[in-house]
Amino acid sequence: MTNKNDLAKSPAAVLFDLDGTLVDTAPDLVGALFELLEDLNEPAPEYARCRLRVSQGARGLIELGLGIGPDSAEFESLRVRFLDIYAARVSRESQVFDGVPELLGLLAQKQLPWGIATNKPARFVAPLLAALNLVPESTVVVTPDLVDRGKPDPAMIHLALKQLGVMGSECLFIGDARQDITAGRGAGVINAIAGWGYIDADEPIAEWGAELQFNSLAALIRTAKQW
Repeated sequence: MTNKNDLAKSPAAVLFDLDGTLVDTAPDLVGALFELLEDLNEPAPEYARCRLRVSQGARGLIELGLGIGPDSAEFESLRVRFLDIYAARVSRESQVFDGVPELLGLLAQKQLPWGIATNKPARFVAPLLAALNLVPESTVVVTPDLVDRGKPDPAMIHLALKQLGVMGSECLFIGDARQDITAGRGAGVINAIAGWGYIDADEPIAEWGAELQFNSLAALIRTAKQW
């Protein structure tokens, strides 16, 4: 698995990012932003632009919608309002990406443990996974609440590896953002870019340093069938 041309060797475990990798959460995250902007009588940006900011969470969406960053005195209160709105609709429109059930079924069939490492706080992750029936059998779900720092720091990946009981060199980590790959590299895992995720066409993904890239879930499934 460490060689880009050697895709037939099975990893010992697979670790996934959540938003933009397993689940299309953009409809509810962007929807929460739109609700906030409506409450503030502010115009909403185009949905497509907002969708590409989802991996940046509340900070990125608020910056895009209101031009306000963490240094602003208003930011924290707006962030709290945004998150409260999102909590009320966390699984209203979000759906697993097409192909995810088949992929996870393959992992189960091959008895490959899998887990999730996401920067989304646990208060949102638990109800979302339950609603979408996505709780991994290994129950390895690592959120920022469990570590000192979230991605791009590798602490989250290190904890997931410990819980999965595998070494970094044996684990494939799949994510759709630079912060995922940076965290994975810091933890010594095999990194793969989820090309179907929230990635701008102009994003220099070749500079992220991932060993692998899958442009579609279908491509990943074809590889998983070889494991």
